[in-house]
Amino acid sequence: MAVKKFALFLWCISFSPGLLGQLNYSLLDQNPASVRWKQLQLPNHAIQIIYSEDADSLAQLTAYYLEKHVNQVGQTIPSKLHPWKIVLQNRGIYSNGFVSLNAPRAELFTIPTQNPALVGTNEWLEMLVSHETRHMFQNELGRQGLAKVFRSLWGSNGQALYSNLIIPNWLWEGDAVETETRLNPIGRSKIPEFYLPLQAYLLEYGVPSYGKMMGKSYRQLVPNHYVFGQFLSQYIRQKQGELAIGQIWQKSLLRPYPFAFSSVLKERTGLSIDQFSQLALKELRDSIQMRRLNVSDQSEQISPKVSQTFTSYKFPCWVTEDTFVAIKSGFSIIPVLVEFSRGQEKELTKLGPISEMNMLSASKEWVIWSEIKFDVRWGQKQGTRLVLFNRKTKEKIFWDGDEKWITPSISQDNKQVLTLVQQINGSSHLLLLDVDTRQLIKKIPISSGEQVLHARLADQNRMVYVVKSQHQKSIRIMDLERFTVIYEFHLGSNNIGAPFLKGDFVYFNQPIEGLDQIVSIHVKNKQQQVITHAPFGAYSAQVISNDAIVYQSYRASGDAIMVKKLGNEPWSTLLQYRPTPVLQELRPHYASQKYSKWNIFNVYSWGPLIAAQGNQLEVSLLSKNVTNTLQAGIGYQYDPNERSGTQFARFSYQGLFPVIDASFQNSQRSTSLYVDKRAPFDSLRTDNWMQTKGDIGIRLPLNLTHSAFAEYLTLSSTYSFFQVNGYDLPLRFKSEAFNGLYSSMTHAISYSKLLNRAYRDVQSPWGYQIGLHWQGTPFSQNLNSEIWSAQGKVFVPGLFRHHGISLRGAYQQQSNGNYTFASTLALPRGYTTVLYNRLFTFSADYKFPIANTDFNIGRLLYVKRLKGNIFFDASQGENIVKDGTSTTTFQSFGVDLSSQFHFLRFSQNFEIGVRCLYKSQTKQIEWYPLVIDIGF
Repeated sequence: MAVKKFALFLWCISFSPGLLGQLNYSLLDQNPASVRWKQLQLPNHAIQIIYSEDADSLAQLTAYYLEKHVNQVGQTIPSKLHPWKIVLQNRGIYSNGFVSLNAPRAELFTIPTQNPALVGTNEWLEMLVSHETRHMFQNELGRQGLAKVFRSLWGSNGQALYSNLIIPNWLWEGDAVETETRLNPIGRSKIPEFYLPLQAYLLEYGVPSYGKMMGKSYRQLVPNHYVFGQFLSQYIRQKQGELAIGQIWQKSLLRPYPFAFSSVLKERTGLSIDQFSQLALKELRDSIQMRRLNVSDQSEQISPKVSQTFTSYKFPCWVTEDTFVAIKSGFSIIPVLVEFSRGQEKELTKLGPISEMNMLSASKEWVIWSEIKFDVRWGQKQGTRLVLFNRKTKEKIFWDGDEKWITPSISQDNKQVLTLVQQINGSSHLLLLDVDTRQLIKKIPISSGEQVLHARLADQNRMVYVVKSQHQKSIRIMDLERFTVIYEFHLGSNNIGAPFLKGDFVYFNQPIEGLDQIVSIHVKNKQQQVITHAPFGAYSAQVISNDAIVYQSYRASGDAIMVKKLGNEPWSTLLQYRPTPVLQELRPHYASQKYSKWNIFNVYSWGPLIAAQGNQLEVSLLSKNVTNTLQAGIGYQYDPNERSGTQFARFSYQGLFPVIDASFQNSQRSTSLYVDKRAPFDSLRTDNWMQTKGDIGIRLPLNLTHSAFAEYLTLSSTYSFFQVNGYDLPLRFKSEAFNGLYSSMTHAISYSKLLNRAYRDVQSPWGYQIGLHWQGTPFSQNLNSEIWSAQGKVFVPGLFRHHGISLRGAYQQQSNGNYTFASTLALPRGYTTVLYNRLFTFSADYKFPIANTDFNIGRLLYVKRLKGNIFFDASQGENIVKDGTSTTTFQSFGVDLSSQFHFLRFSQNFEIGVRCLYKSQTKQIEWYPLVIDIGF
């Protein structure tokens, strides 16, 4: 039995892209070429921090947190840290972090989040350090036991693949969230909003199967692996002790077969992972149900009721007495701005790439938000722009700033805009701007050590905002005539957010008995009132002129917009906390030095690989540096078709504005052909020869995205040469060269503009793609040939929701020279490639979802979705012959049926199916297995 399990595990590995040949180097995200790098080595740990020279203060702070927490992070896991590199990314707008064994490193994105559900009252960098260094310790376990064998065979790629196949993804993230909670004042497991998806799901839909938690669903929002992973990790610790996670992890890696983690857990607890998760979640559901018995809320839902899907309405803003705007998104729709008026919903506009918001602002004339402004070339660099949408004219006005402007707010009289500015050195400030002139009215500084959240303009020329400092939060109200703070309420470690000020009252969300509710404070008499009693949490309140509030309330089917009348809830004395004095910590200064951008070689993978194309076997060394500027590989590749080998070297340097790609191959070629000039053809000859080939080219990959359409343009030009030695046959195929040195050029342009897909869409509902390609031999030489092609593809919606139609047309022309380049166009499905002087192709696809199934087949399969595609292909090929033109036409049409599923409880998504087609030339029906996608 153990032998069968091990064989099944090896089969899984053979289909895992982590071991594929990586024949084509993808474009990485880099910082601008002008960035100068520095490095800082921690004196007491094998950790090196790499950062841009304008992030010195951030690097010093990160080093301090690392020294403070690393030993505590690793206390409950049986591993020690080998040398690690941490890269600080400070030029983007995203708040995130990750650890990767692909070019082993950690990356911390230093812009602090505005999301209270993520940061709580913690310091952003300190929380990142505690979370991501836990991942580093987790990865160190992959250097032990049998996992060490995979590292020896395949390098860190092999280690990562093996560890991720054995250890479920929820344990990686759940254990890290638990560590973050243990080492910070308020980790995510103590934040009510973090738990909402899990609690709401359990009460609305019941306890999900383990397979459904791993595979998710197209029918309901299943809590992600962070949420249920944190809960299960916490449950393991509570039942088995603080050391249990590391011990189970370590023992599981010693068993190289499927369900190893479940078998180890069963030995320890007597329950399989299915039984264990069911037990834990039932206990949680029962405790929630008991608490819910005491919840009674008198609010009225004004957004449409949602069933059989997930749709959220967030950040409602009152613009007139009976009109609201909000952001709508979900499984079936990308983020859009909608308006509710007298019970009717209307879509106003689609939103572009939204920067982190956690609030929306509107007046009677304008709605304002912030969108990401991508750098055209450098993926690590993003800015923002303010978007002002005119409710009357339906036009958009864009304010492009040179800095990162986020969470904008507009005054009710349409005259002023307030926005928070995040800077790359970690500091921030507020800008007050005039709407008509766009001129700066006032730059409002923010003290060092303070973070401002959700700053919003209010009536009576005031503004309100949340301040986080020393792990505590306060609400401040500022007079915008004198720019002085007139009220401040110290609410301690309460994780408050989204303040809204009107008259003498400020409204905000605050945890009350384990749930976020809307609370108001009377700013003059210091009284507070709990307004809502929402069953799962209430957020983003605004006051309507008729003494009612509008807010969003979480549901398992998505956030709903609610209205509640004011005045019925009791008042109590506001409990304020003494603010924590600012501590003048004596932090050490860590020595730093220049880090050369020419540290470009970092070998991370080696050994035998199964190539992604064909059945080739490759032995190689792969390298990728930590600043993402160079990918390289050298090795040997064996082709069983020709029974010959190729030595190769491939490089892609992406640290300059144009990407420079280069490759070099030296291979032994083999061919067999009949050398007879007339029938009978019985003189089959075989010849072996040496071929050396090299390519060097440049690419300009440009990101032009500036709306809800993802827009990309790539220009490329490549010079190729190849030398042939030892070709002795008197004849050859036109795709083979005689002895000599030859060269060619290739130029290509590709452009795409596609509307973002909703989760349930089978393809982009609108958009198009264009490709132009030319390859030829422009230099004087014995070989001459030329091929060029143009193709376009259009995407439009189908007859029903989430259906899609795509139409593709293409033309290719090849000269009648003495050499043949490979075709760049595909023939109709079911036909093998045939070369023509002229080729016209057309295809039409109608793709559609059949059923969202959520169907378990034991522990083997979890089938998530069934899909279909009806297609028609047609081509006409023309060859120029002595007597004129020879024309061949052929068509095929058929049906694809496929299934999206999860295999052996892996979180990775697979998609396979079957194709049935009819071919016009043979007048036969043929069946093919279909592998559409492997979603690792």
